[in-house]
Amino acid sequence: MGFKQLHREPGGQVALYQSGDRYFSLLEKRFGRRFLDYRRRWAETSGRGRPGDFPLSLDLAINSGCQLHCLMCPLPGRPGSRRVRLMADSLYERLMSQAREHQLPALTLGLGSEPLLHPRAAELAAEAVRAGIMDIRLGSNGAKLDDDSSRALIDSGLTRLEISLDAARPGTYRAVRGGNLEKLERSLDRFLELRQKAGLETPLLRLSFLKLDLNRGQLELFLKKWADKADLLAIQEAIWFPGSRLPRPSRPARPLAPVCGQSWQRLAVNHDGSLWPCCSWYGEGLLPFNAADISLASVWQSPAMNQLRRSLSGPASGYPPPCSGCEY
Repeated sequence: MGFKQLHREPGGQVALYQSGDRYFSLLEKRFGRRFLDYRRRWAETSGRGRPGDFPLSLDLAINSGCQLHCLMCPLPGRPGSRRVRLMADSLYERLMSQAREHQLPALTLGLGSEPLLHPRAAELAAEAVRAGIMDIRLGSNGAKLDDDSSRALIDSGLTRLEISLDAARPGTYRAVRGGNLEKLERSLDRFLELRQKAGLETPLLRLSFLKLDLNRGQLELFLKKWADKADLLAIQEAIWFPGSRLPRPSRPARPLAPVCGQSWQRLAVNHDGSLWPCCSWYGEGLLPFNAADISLASVWQSPAMNQLRRSLSGPASGYPPPCSGCEY
């Protein structure tokens, strides 16, 4: 399909493929040695190397809520989850100030919610560009992607637009995500057309396929549809979350082993400022801090973070209970 593997999570949950070396060649050309150092450090921390003085990536829920009802997501069953609450502008500005000070390499807009429900999503991406962040990602279901939002994201300087598809046929997409696949595919084609008209290479388009019983047998069709269009493709294994509509597996999906490097790489900030040590729902509530009251550098080097890292470096029996649940 013309794609080569760019990265694979140590636990095997995500395999990321790139087309034509676009991701590395583009960002290396744009940022030089700084980008190569960032990717080297990412590889090292994937194996739980030294975490450094500041995260390599921030994952931000710039708002709460989502308009779809995906099988694998616990959000629809959470009290108050349908109401959209925005991250305070003052909190976002505080985070960008720290990102600039510490030369943060990477940022994701979208954490357990749909970021295009934020009316200023593209402006927030542009603020991240001005803060000097290199790899700026926006993770979306794409339901609100239209000409206006596509143009705004293209103009913002966003590095990657990441859309979860998880199906290759309309009926399957409707069953898995509760949305309209044909409409989304038209929106994605239009996004690529507008990016080409603008004469820009970014945002790179990353599409993901989460393997489920319902979409079994559709991966080949998904690749056939998008291999010549997308810049990046992510093939993912499902993680079971309490509150989702997936059946809980009777046994772990992968061996209980110290394979998670997220607490060495990233810090997640919810829309209300609460902090997670990873991008998974299982990380919610693990850190007793709020980003409105404490610096991210202090959290990153805190006894709570170091204790979590120690527990994840040892035998599985010492994992905090939420982390052991992630193995399902």
